[in-house]
Amino acid sequence: MKPKWHIAFCNVTYTEYGGVTYREYYSSPELMLKTQLAAKEYVEKRWGVGNFIQPGAEMAGGAFSSLFGMKVIDSVEDEIPYLDTTKPVITDVSNADRLVMGDLKTSGIMAKKYKFWKYYHEHGYPADFGGEDAGVISYAVELTGMSVMNGMADDPANARRVLDIVVEAAEKLATFGASLSGKQYTGFTYTGDDFSGLLSPTMYREFAAPCYRRLYAANTIRFMHSELLRAEHLIIARDEVGITEFHGAGCKNVTLQEMYSIMGQRFWAQLTPQEMLELTPHQIDERIKEFVDSGCGYVQLYPGRGTPERNMAAAIEACRRECPGGMHGKI
Repeated sequence: MKPKWHIAFCNVTYTEYGGVTYREYYSSPELMLKTQLAAKEYVEKRWGVGNFIQPGAEMAGGAFSSLFGMKVIDSVEDEIPYLDTTKPVITDVSNADRLVMGDLKTSGIMAKKYKFWKYYHEHGYPADFGGEDAGVISYAVELTGMSVMNGMADDPANARRVLDIVVEAAEKLATFGASLSGKQYTGFTYTGDDFSGLLSPTMYREFAAPCYRRLYAANTIRFMHSELLRAEHLIIARDEVGITEFHGAGCKNVTLQEMYSIMGQRFWAQLTPQEMLELTPHQIDERIKEFVDSGCGYVQLYPGRGTPERNMAAAIEACRRECPGGMHGKI
C-alpha cells in the first residue's frame, strides 16, 4: 500500500486561524461555525489543504463524563474547557450503581452540543453528531478518580460493573447520534482510549479487551488509538480484539518498527504538535521520511498553536513528495 497523508486540524488551529479565543469559540454555534469556515478558507488559500476541515459541532473533552454529573470548567482565560477531575462521581467501585447517566439532550455539556448540532443542521452543515469513539478505561478513570484501576485488582466484580455502565452509556450515546442522522447504530468503528495502556497486559486482556469487542460488535472495520500501549497490548488488540488499524500517534512505548511487525502497514505515524513547533524544516523532512521508511500506511500532521508557517509548509511539501498515496480524507 502506498502511504497516504492527512492533517489533523482541530479546535487548536481553528481558533488560531480564525482569530478567536477558546472561550469565544465555545460560546455560540454561530461563532464556532464562522471560525471553522475562516480556518478552512485560510488553510486552503495558504497551502491548498482546506478539504481537511469539515465544519461540525464539537465540544471539548469531558462531554461524556458530564452526562454523569461531572463539572466542566469554562476558564475566563484562553484555555480549552476542562473536566474537574478533583470531583469524580464515585471514589470506590463498590458504589458503581451511583453512576447514573443523564438525558442526552439536556444533561451536562452534551446538551450544549445537541443545541450546536441543531444549529449546524439548520444552516446546511449536516455533520454527524459523533460519540462513536469511546475510551472506556479513560472514561472510567474520570468518573471514579482512578479508583477503577485499584478496583480491578481489589474488587474486580465491581470494577467490571463500572466498565459495563460506561460501555452501556457509550452505546446509548452512539445510538442517539446515529438516529439524529437517520442511521442505525451497528457498533463502533473507532475507539480512542489512552488510559488503557496503564494496565498490565494481563489486566488489559481481562478488563479492556472485552469492552472493545462489545463496542466494535460485528464491524469489520476496527480502528484503535491509544498512546500508552506497549507492544504486548497491541498484540492482544490485534489478536483478541481484532483491530484492523492502529492510530499510533504520540505513542512513546511502541516503536515504529514494533507497530510494523505487529500491524504490517495498517498503522498511522504522526508528526506531533510539539514536533511541528520545535523541529526545523530539515528535521521535519527527515522525520517524515522516517515514517514512510517504517512501512506505515498513513502519515499524519497535527499542527498546534504557534506552529511556524515555514514548518507547516515544509511538512506538507514533504508529505506530498514522500507519500505517493496522496491525501487521505477524514479518519
